Amino acid sequence: QHLKAAMDKTTKGINTLRKLRYYIPQSSLITLYKSFIRSYLDFADVIYDQPNNKTFCDKIESIQYNAALAITGAIRGTSKDKLYKELGFESLSSRRWFKKLTLFHKIINNDGPSYLLNIIPKRRIFVNLRNQNRIPQVFCRTNFFQNSIFPSCINEWNKLNLEYTLIRSPNVFRNTRLKSIKPIPNNVYGACDPHGLKLLTRLRVGLSHLRDHKFKHGFNDILNPFCPCNMEIESVSHFFLRCDFFTDLRTDLMNDLFNIDQNLPQYNEKLLTEILLFGKNSFSYQKNSLIISLSIDYILKSARFDGRLC
Repeated sequence: QHLKAAMDKTTKGINTLRKLRYYIPQSSLITLYKSFIRSYLDFADVIYDQPNNKTFCDKIESIQYNAALAITGAIRGTSKDKLYKELGFESLSSRRWFKKLTLFHKIINNDGPSYLLNIIPKRRIFVNLRNQNRIPQVFCRTNFFQNSIFPSCINEWNKLNLEYTLIRSPNVFRNTRLKSIKPIPNNVYGACDPHGLKLLTRLRVGLSHLRDHKFKHGFNDILNPFCPCNMEIESVSHFFLRCDFFTDLRTDLMNDLFNIDQNLPQYNEKLLTEILLFGKNSFSYQKNSLIISLSIDYILKSARFDGRLC
């Protein structure tokens, strides 16, 4: 009942995010999601988690996936991993794993209530250093009990490398485990055009109006991935750098890139396409912001992505 109530509330919140996407920056949408929507699922998640129940995990994960679609405007069917990488979201199952281990670390290091520590089997001393600091698993007669917090925590604790189990500081342990599950988000460098950013994101995550994307995802209206301009596959690099339909527009783009950095138009096609989509870490924030703005401007002026995605 608790989980059903939480899921109902998150659904309403996601619908609100979808409406707000056209009025506030993406960074603000992410903050709203984490603060006012994901928090419903975070509450008591270490208790209700069922780590070995795929149906349960997929059902919960679909909520965050829907939120990611609402924030970015990406198309349903987009790779969850690519979408989470775009926004810097760790999966909810990984998040529950992280929170349970963080709580368990506090308990076994006597930073929690003693009555919790007392019910955990005592750690054994092993001659083999690789097995040091391991905790005996409790006998589980049913899958329900095996999925409960302490048996599952002990199982995951014993999978950790020894160096992590020996960490005493709660903050250090927390930071190392969070770093292992949280992807570094792709930067949008202050882009504030909601429609343009939506189309750019679709190119980044690999599902857009482009024939290459639609063919790979099995759209019924596409029989092959080739662009009508010259029968080359209509990939992202083709759209930005080679399509005959946008020659004049591309000339303006390259001139603008040259004004930003004279070396940019000389990069190989693969690298230049990556820069147009994501920017480049070695560039300044200002330079990347200009490049992303030019990419969005090119996308919008091409009108290639106007209309419905059949």
